[in-house]
Amino acid sequence: MPEATAKSEPSAENPQRINLPCAWYANEMEADKSWIWRFQPEHLEELDAALRISKEKGLAEQEVTKADFPLDGFARVLDALLDELEFGRGVVLMRGLPVAKYSVEDLRRMYWGIGTHMGKTMSQNINGDHMQEVRDYGFDYSKPEHRGSMTAAKLRPHCDISDVVGLLCVRPAKSGGESTLCSSMTIYNEIFDHHPEMLAAAHHGYRFDLDGKGPTGHPKEVTNPLPVYSWFKGQLSCRYNQKAIEEGAAKINEPLTKLQQDTINFIGETARRPDVQMSMDFQPGDIQWLNNYVTLHSRTEYEDYPEADRKRLLLRLWINHAKSRPLDDDFANKTLMGPRVGVKKRPPTYQMNAAD
Repeated sequence: MPEATAKSEPSAENPQRINLPCAWYANEMEADKSWIWRFQPEHLEELDAALRISKEKGLAEQEVTKADFPLDGFARVLDALLDELEFGRGVVLMRGLPVAKYSVEDLRRMYWGIGTHMGKTMSQNINGDHMQEVRDYGFDYSKPEHRGSMTAAKLRPHCDISDVVGLLCVRPAKSGGESTLCSSMTIYNEIFDHHPEMLAAAHHGYRFDLDGKGPTGHPKEVTNPLPVYSWFKGQLSCRYNQKAIEEGAAKINEPLTKLQQDTINFIGETARRPDVQMSMDFQPGDIQWLNNYVTLHSRTEYEDYPEADRKRLLLRLWINHAKSRPLDDDFANKTLMGPRVGVKKRPPTYQMNAAD
């Protein structure tokens, strides 16, 4: 086990164990389900009123601002939610939004309005979409240009690039599609306690594949070196996606060393351990909120209904917020567009070309 001086600030050179609520095991989350928050009648009344006001203003969905979607008591709930995400366990499930009473268009507007009270949304794709429909588009996840969220495939543990990711379940799948979560801080502790020889590789900079979504749009573009675990101003943050790390290494023809590959494998394997990973069945009206710097999320493969209006549909927001931790600028620059900046929008005529 690495030696650490209690009074010195933790860093890659002076790693320390994480003894905070965000370092949890599955049985602890099962024993204390205070991370499940239920919509109360007064919250739903506020949301209905705010939805009506925003529609009366004649604004397009993403033209709606915090002022156009006024909330009172529920705004304080969202403020407490951000505290729990940043300073607590990093996971909140809001349950009980009656999605069946709304059209998908109204749900999108309501969800967007909620997001405006939490922080600033990020572009998630080259279309510049700040709200992404997570559904099966029939794409092949084995191809690097296809994102897992656009398929029905099983997804490996990973985190997104924003401070917070939110997923609103409009319709679950016919079967499968279970959400699985773990604490990336717990995984760090497992490395610290049992594999200290992997710490240097965990702090090493990896070139993540950008699958054509970098500033140039070139399909072989990769990130600057990014550590999986980054210490900054005494706080540890995680950025992990095994598929992106391995494909990035292949694209620049810089194979991972055995220790690096073993470390990347260990993180993914530990994330799926039954004592580390918790499972969550998405119910209609659930909103799952995760702190991307302290959790990893994944998904089981799913089977959809044949009818278009019954197919699995989640709405995703990527949000940065004022209460979030400071990050090293390089670590925060996942898209090469600047710290905490989303995916660059392309013109409608843009086509990714390997020869560009």
